[in-house]
Amino acid sequence: MAVVVVESPAKAKTINKYLGSDYTVLASYGHVRDLPPKDGSVDPEAGFDMKWEVASESKKHVRAIAEALKTDDTLILATDPDREGEAISWHLQQALAPSLKKGKTVRRVTFNAITKSAVTEAMARPRDVDGPLVEAYLARRALDYLVGFNLSPVLWRKLPGAKSAGRVQSVCLRLIVERELEIEAFRAREYWTVTALLRTPRGQEYTARLTVLGGKKLDKYDISSAETAELAVQAITSRTLTVSRVESKPAARNPYPPFMTSTLQQEASRKFGMGAKACMSAAQRLYEAGHITYMRTDGIDMAPEAVMAARDEIRRRFGADYVPDSPRMYKNKAKNAQEAHECIRPTDMAASPDKLKVEDDQRRLYDLIWKRTIASQMAAARLERTTVDVASPDGQVELRASGQVVLFDGFLKVYDQGRDDEDDEDSARLPQIMQGEPAEKLKLTPEQHFTQPPPRYTEATLVKRMEELGIGRPSTYASIV
Repeated sequence: MAVVVVESPAKAKTINKYLGSDYTVLASYGHVRDLPPKDGSVDPEAGFDMKWEVASESKKHVRAIAEALKTDDTLILATDPDREGEAISWHLQQALAPSLKKGKTVRRVTFNAITKSAVTEAMARPRDVDGPLVEAYLARRALDYLVGFNLSPVLWRKLPGAKSAGRVQSVCLRLIVERELEIEAFRAREYWTVTALLRTPRGQEYTARLTVLGGKKLDKYDISSAETAELAVQAITSRTLTVSRVESKPAARNPYPPFMTSTLQQEASRKFGMGAKACMSAAQRLYEAGHITYMRTDGIDMAPEAVMAARDEIRRRFGADYVPDSPRMYKNKAKNAQEAHECIRPTDMAASPDKLKVEDDQRRLYDLIWKRTIASQMAAARLERTTVDVASPDGQVELRASGQVVLFDGFLKVYDQGRDDEDDEDSARLPQIMQGEPAEKLKLTPEQHFTQPPPRYTEATLVKRMEELGIGRPSTYASIV
């Protein structure tokens, strides 16, 4: 008989189902001890000695575990597989020291997904609590406390009601302030573009943008006023236009890597307007119910058996053409990625979103994770990019139209990533256009634009920026934002 401790009651319920009656599965409800929020909890003079106390709401959970240990001889700590999870296990071991007398054993197990096979396998490979990982947690916690204790009073004076500031929040706040200063210092600049609606001799229409005026290639700000734009319109109106060049190039688009914490938060924000906190809460529930792998990760590689399962599912659903010759491997490019866990993916590739009995926000998020995971192992999309130049015989004016045709949809059949900037003229489809044929002018549109200040951060772009600068870890993004 053994007592198994996990972090949440939902997880305890799922794991209980897999382990059977020989085990008592209890929840610690997150962290059980913390530093008292008063001066002197960390003493830099005494080798950074730290004073911990069991939180008042945690006392009953610790008592329940101690009670269960009276009849069971083994304590199995099965908290999350990250540094924070390791810390919770260590705190539990310390807090339960009086109950762990002679003859009692303490083991630590971790699993990346709550499935029967993952849990059973983890139980067969127990280890001790990882000392260096706990030391890393203690160092960060001491730093947080010492930085926060000096920073927080400043924050309270400026933002009444704000909780506290830590080493990462303070850097994040600085990013937001710097962006605000950029916006204040910004001066808008006017520029104009001229587009033409043209028609082929076969009666099909397409649009082209003015790129050469007076024989000179236009820069962004060359047409800077309504008068210049009007002159440009006159220059096009007074000339006949002919297609001078048609160039088609094959192109390929490869799928995106599977999700890690930051990319999942960014995409949930773009596609559903879901905040980082809501996204992580839905992901947490999916993980605890055994539907997805661990959701706090900066790794994008996938377990070999999952890759094979994804390839089988692609073949079954879409046919062999959609399965690339060899499995795709992904590596995180971020400088400080720890890649301790694999990507966020479904635990069962065949479990499509419509089969899941979960709440709406969880289903939408699962749908996103499932599509992104399946797409990451699919064949590339094959495209044809076409550029058409339309010019006057004297070479004084030239317009350009560009577009693309999808020859084979590949991974796009399942999934395409949202973008923070939706401006993409390459995606337009062009009719059949022949070199040397006339281009009939139907309509000319001069359009006024102003340069835009850098946008304020959204939750998605702030997470992206933190990730680029190597600030914070997957577990901290939501709480910082």
